[in-house]
Amino acid sequence: MRKQTNERKVFELTRLGIPRCFQFGHYKYNHVKPGLKNHIHSKTLEICYFLKGIQRYKIGEDLFEMTGDDILIIAPDTSHSTGVHPEDKGELYWLQVSLQHKNGRLCHLPEYQSDYLLQRLADKAHIVFKGSFELKSILIKLEIELEKPKDVMTELRTNQLILQLLLETHAISSNRLETPPIQRLQRVDSFIQDHMERVIFVDELASVINLSLPYFKEWFKKKKGIPPKEYINRLKIKRAKADLLIKPSITQVAFDLGYGSSQYFATSFKKYTGFTPKSYIAHTKHNLQNTT
Repeated sequence: MRKQTNERKVFELTRLGIPRCFQFGHYKYNHVKPGLKNHIHSKTLEICYFLKGIQRYKIGEDLFEMTGDDILIIAPDTSHSTGVHPEDKGELYWLQVSLQHKNGRLCHLPEYQSDYLLQRLADKAHIVFKGSFELKSILIKLEIELEKPKDVMTELRTNQLILQLLLETHAISSNRLETPPIQRLQRVDSFIQDHMERVIFVDELASVINLSLPYFKEWFKKKKGIPPKEYINRLKIKRAKADLLIKPSITQVAFDLGYGSSQYFATSFKKYTGFTPKSYIAHTKHNLQNTT
């Protein structure tokens, strides 16, 4: 009835007697995983609730970046994957809901009510927006309920929680569309880009925007979904991916980005990409040759 590992749980809701809902899942990755391959969900709406970390999804030709507390709704019959990116470390819940009446009555609602709710959610597809504490609480309660042995009461509570989840998602999607980058974050980004060639200390970033170090760490993680040190590392690795293809050696790339040794750089690079620098160069050049 469900597939489980220490890092990933998948509940097949149809088998659990929950009509119109196909799958509810939760992963919590401490390391990058192979990328999500291109696929579609036929006549099915998928809602992704990203709690922490960074994840990227390619939907059609558009790339979306999700950070802590972001929500992304994927429209039915839409091709999506992680593109060239791995499934990054982080925590995510997802829910798949069928749009077809033949799969039952959603949470036992009348058809016109379920059609209306699902269409309103589909209208918000492919826009990243922020979640809420209430949503996180519902997701956790729903997972706990699905872990219990099935009986009439667990089935009732599960349907109630799914309806609460969908209604809260609709309310938030209507009021909290993605906010543009604020000026403070732009100043932090500019400082990192201007000092990429050396070690960048978190207290420097705090002073750039006149915040105390403890408050800055908390504020930054809330805004970006990851700690500032990890954010610095990710930007450096992003630069390294370009530099590795044009600079004469891995060692030079490492030193030009402020790493103390090429070995430490290689360890960090693999942590965030799943490749060693050498294998990344070979893999990328091979793909480029095959496209020319």
